[in-house]
This record gives sequence, structure tokens and C-alpha cells, in this order.
Amino acid sequence: MKNLSFFVFLVVVIFSCKQEQRDPTIFYYPAEWEPQEAIIIGWSENYTELFPLAADLARALDGSTSVIFVSDTSENPQVFKQYLVENNLDTAVFNFVSIPIRQAISLRDVGPVYMINGLGEKKAVDYRWSFQDFFERFLIEKGVDPDEAKADASFFNRNQKTDSLIAARDGLEVIVSTLNFEGGELEVNGKGTILLNEYRLLKLNPTLSKTDIEDELKRTLGVHHFIWVGKGLVEDGYPTDIVVPGYVAIGTDGHTDEYIRFANPNTILLAWVDEEEKDSHPVHAENHRRMKETYDILIKAKDQDGRPFKIIKVPLPDLRYRPTIVVQGWASNDSTIGKEYFLPHQKVALGDTLQYLSASSYLNFLISNDKVLLPTYLTVGSSAEKEERVRKIFTQLYPDKELVWIDATTYNWLGGGLHCYTKQVPKVN
Repeated sequence: MKNLSFFVFLVVVIFSCKQEQRDPTIFYYPAEWEPQEAIIIGWSENYTELFPLAADLARALDGSTSVIFVSDTSENPQVFKQYLVENNLDTAVFNFVSIPIRQAISLRDVGPVYMINGLGEKKAVDYRWSFQDFFERFLIEKGVDPDEAKADASFFNRNQKTDSLIAARDGLEVIVSTLNFEGGELEVNGKGTILLNEYRLLKLNPTLSKTDIEDELKRTLGVHHFIWVGKGLVEDGYPTDIVVPGYVAIGTDGHTDEYIRFANPNTILLAWVDEEEKDSHPVHAENHRRMKETYDILIKAKDQDGRPFKIIKVPLPDLRYRPTIVVQGWASNDSTIGKEYFLPHQKVALGDTLQYLSASSYLNFLISNDKVLLPTYLTVGSSAEKEERVRKIFTQLYPDKELVWIDATTYNWLGGGLHCYTKQVPKVN
């Protein structure tokens, strides 16, 4: 019996080792908890209100990960450098890069997807930024001539080239893909499994099937196991999709980094609204319905090796929204939103008051080497009890990492968070 037990143990060990083996020539996209060389952070003089976020991120990463600041060639780096100096940051320790891009505040989505292999090589993938094609279809639906709509949408061409330009600057080979796919929805476990928002990806790639999308991700990303999940948070929606009457958001229409994340190869974090909270607000009710749909998928799902996942429900911060009046044109600010953001069938009228939702989520966090950067909502009066629950979850998940809390609430109003504002560069072995 003793010999039999040892034999079983030996088989398990050998099988596990075999599972961990990876062909060193194959490129793959590393999970976020794998070693990182640098974090890329964008900045723009058009968004000086985000300077504090950029500075806080750089300060938090100090001593752990190098920081590369990226801006458009039209920007004056001295403006931003002076801000950093005034906030007691040594600009000599940062790398500043200028490339021709329209705006550099969402590099998670438009920046390069870095791939590495076991031979110490690195290359990048240039996926298509979805907003350009979405905007073209949006204009056509508003009655704009298709040729004119295409020309108007070409305004975003400079964003499309961001990933290739950054990668080429570093002398990397670039794989170009026509798939509408962004960094904020690139959620992998580093072992071949990826989480995908079915609604969003099929909507933004209307000529492709799920099989087509999977084949392209196999070709470009090195993944081979796909878990298709449900819709994202209401707070991360498009203004063209008012799900809860009277409430509007200007987000990404469901990036996974807002509501479902891998914490390690076998653990998935899922944004959650408790039963007792879901009936307190229609947005809570819809979020609960959506997250429950994804939870039901996850409890049946298996990883690339056929094992079930551990699923941890993470509370959402308190709901944040503010009254916004519909005005003429595109111009929007803290109290107005342009009527042009909406489609005719939505019947949004000038002077209407809509409640504008902030894209708030604890799952928009960043892992970087020995630190985990987490958004805090205590600064805006959110529940301290919820944030303590989040702290305990992450402390248990990452006992050897330092938790650093960052106020990203200003960027939440622009539809993003601290994860959206950053892009990791993996370290090659």
C-alpha cells in the first residue's frame, strides 16, 4: 500500500511537471503577475486633471518597476515634467517618449500587446482599436453618408498606429491583426486560457463568428482555451445603449478589466452586487443580473487542464452618478452631455436630465512585480466596510506583495481606471 501511494504521488508529480512545460520557441502573452520590465503611462496637456493620477502611479511603482511616460509629439514634455518635480518626483528616473498619437491617456487599449517566449525574445501584436469602426457605424446609423462617415472616423487613425509605433521604436517585430480587440479586454491566466466578453466582441466584429475570433487569437496571442462570459457593468456602457432608463455612461461597453479578472492561473475575481443590495437601485439590479449570468458560466467552466476555477466575488464600490443636462452638439463637461452622442431611436431631447454614471470598480487594479495597485473609493465617501472586504481578499491572494491604494476617481468619470491608464511591458527570461 505504501508503494502504491508513492507510485500515485510520482504519477501526479510527473503529470504536473509535464503540464507546466512550454515550448520555448512559442510566443505568449504573460499574465500580469509575471515579471515586468516597465509600466507605460500616458499623459496629455488636454487632460491636466489626470496629472495627479499619473504622478501617484509613478510614485507607487517607485523601487519596483521602471516607468515610461508616453505623449504625443505635439505635447510639451516640460509642462508635465515640471508638474512631477513640483510633486517631489525625480524626473531623471523616468523615460519620456514622444510619438505621433492623438492622445495617450488610454494606452492599455491602444498600446502594444507584448509577447515573449522562453528564448528571451519579445515581439508585439497590433490589434485594431475598436472605437474607430464603432464610430463609423454609429455615424451611418445617425444618417451620415457612409463615405463621409468613414472619412470622419479616420480622425482616429493616429490612435490605431500607437501600438506599432511604440513597438517599432524598441525594434520589435509587430504582428498586425484586423481584429477589433483592446488591452482592457485581454484577460489571460498565462497558461493558455483567456476570458472573453461575447456580447462586446461579436458586436464590434460583426462579420466574425466566435470561431473566427478564437482562430485569430490563437494565431496572434498564443492562447488556446476560451471562456466566453456575459456582459460587463452598466457603468462601463456606451451612451448608445441606455439599459437603465435615465442613466448613461461613456465607457468601453464591457472591458473585462472592469468586472472579471484572473488573480492567479486558477482563481477568477468577479465583480458582485449582493442580494440585499440589488433591489436598492435599478443599476444594481441590472449589474447583479449580468454578473450572475457570468457566475453561472464560470462555475461550470474548466481551465486549460480540465480543472474547475476558484471564483471570488468582489464587491463593487458604492454607485456614483451625477445629473447631466443634454445640450447641443458634442461638447460635454461635468454637468452636460452633447446630444450628438445619442442615436435617433433613443429619443433623447435637448434639456433632458440624465444621471451620468462613473466607471467605478475595484477590479480595475494593476499587478506589477512586488506591488498591487488598487483603486480606493474612500476619498469619495464609498463604504469603508466594502473596501475592507476588498483589502482582505487581496491580502490573502498576495501575501508577499504590497497593496498600494490609488485615487483614480477623476478618470472613472472619463470611463476608465488605473488599469486602463497603464500598460505593462513583460520581462523576458
